[in-house]
Amino acid sequence: MENVENFEAFITILDFTLNSKRKRHIVGGILLSVSLLFGGLALTTMTLRTEEKKNE
Repeated sequence: MENVENFEAFITILDFTLNSKRKRHIVGGILLSVSLLFGGLALTTMTLRTEEKKNE
């Protein structure tokens, strides 16, 4: 039951934090930037592993 209460508290805080269109836009931009960063890192890692296998 405690997990449900923690989840409800998290949703309430998130709703309060993102109560304006401007804040939602800023958070969306940050999340998009982070996802592109990790996508780029994953692509780089996959490319490096492929090159290592070719050199062996």
